[in-house]
Amino acid sequence: MVMVRYAFFLGCQIPMRLPNIEVATRKVFDRLGVEAVDLLGYSCCPEPVVSRLVDEEASLIISARNLTLAEDLGLDLMTLCNGCYETLAEANEILKHDAEKRSMVNEVLRKYGREYKGKVDVKHVIEVLYEDVGPKKIKDLVVKLLNMRVALHYGCHLYREYKSADIMRKPKMMKELAEQTGVQIVDYGLERMCCGYPSMQADEEFSLKERLARKLSKITSTGADAVVMACPACMIQFELGQVMLRSHGIQFNLPCINLMELLALSFGVPSKELLVEFHRSPVPQLVKRLGV
Repeated sequence: MVMVRYAFFLGCQIPMRLPNIEVATRKVFDRLGVEAVDLLGYSCCPEPVVSRLVDEEASLIISARNLTLAEDLGLDLMTLCNGCYETLAEANEILKHDAEKRSMVNEVLRKYGREYKGKVDVKHVIEVLYEDVGPKKIKDLVVKLLNMRVALHYGCHLYREYKSADIMRKPKMMKELAEQTGVQIVDYGLERMCCGYPSMQADEEFSLKERLARKLSKITSTGADAVVMACPACMIQFELGQVMLRSHGIQFNLPCINLMELLALSFGVPSKELLVEFHRSPVPQLVKRLGV
């Protein structure tokens, strides 16, 4: 039975580089009664760090076009990616409340037969799971308690808040959702430090050594079996970054798993159905140890 429907914004990284996250998400949604309506014809959100600094007007126009696709469906927009969430939610807030920028955006969009009306909201999948489904229903569907210690990496953009003054609102949701799977969450003191993905574009060595390696060192010192995250860009940084650190003589071998994969495994979805072989960290070995 369908509980809720959302326009589904997959972003760029998941379809192109991390299809395992999409697969896990759709299997979780099937069990929870969340209908994700594919947003046909969408583009990059665009990315939240550089694009608005280079050309704010172009960034807003691109975001507005994506938002109009959800308006066409009459559905609020749901994202899996922290960066897509920030870009689209921020653009939506700006355009709803700034008449001058909304007029500028629509002047361009009308040339392509579109108009931004401000009729939809943007939600991160964590908000959908917590607010529309609820931790209790998620816990009721857990058939395999995952007996392991995990660290959580929330990701910088998950702290961006447009509905409350509490920047910990969504991270608290993520923690509670993860706890429903039976994992023991360990604190490591650097939860709010950036993984280094944005700075990789400017200084690779700084990104790897001063951001990622510091986080990995703290996480591994706790004895965590894995790190759980929600953002695909962070996943790329954590997994590929561990490989890249080897050329600097720094060795880590920490499994990295997305929250949606964690939920899917706890719901009893066999790991062989989740494309875990796409991971660049030892997730296949982790799920084998867990017997899932």
